[in-house]
Amino acid sequence: MKKILIVSVLSASMGLGLSQQPSVAAPVSPLIADVSTANVHPTEAKYDKIMAKYATGIKAAFAEKDDKKTVALVNKMNNELVSELEKIKPELERWMKGMTEKDKEGFEQRMGEKAYFKTIFEIMFDPAVGARIEKNPELKQALEAGNQKMEGLGFKDEDSEEEEID
Repeated sequence: MKKILIVSVLSASMGLGLSQQPSVAAPVSPLIADVSTANVHPTEAKYDKIMAKYATGIKAAFAEKDDKKTVALVNKMNNELVSELEKIKPELERWMKGMTEKDKEGFEQRMGEKAYFKTIFEIMFDPAVGARIEKNPELKQALEAGNQKMEGLGFKDEDSEEEEID
């Protein structure tokens, strides 16, 4: 069994009510482009900006071949993600509480189309990344620590009890 623990984005997304996964993870450019914010709530736009920066950083971390550098980058990105989400958490909670069912459905649909979300799925399901995590306890611990920080903020995925993926 292998643990793939790059779920900070997923945990945050699911903590916001996300229940869908994108059907296909399309290739993305080296810089994760921001989704147009013209038709989204200002809080969603803030969230998107934070998550796009995180996805770009995590992608860069795993592009790094030196595991020590990858661990340092993962820790840095996890700390930045938690710090930024902490700043807007009350706003996120108010926004989610004020959503209608139609609003939530729209958010879930948009989430599956966002480049940062697709990037995270590409990373999570990359066999080379999974193997790398399994071979390096420090890397695995860095990812687990990021998950714990997200849980400390109150962001948990719906299957937080099941961390193992066959």
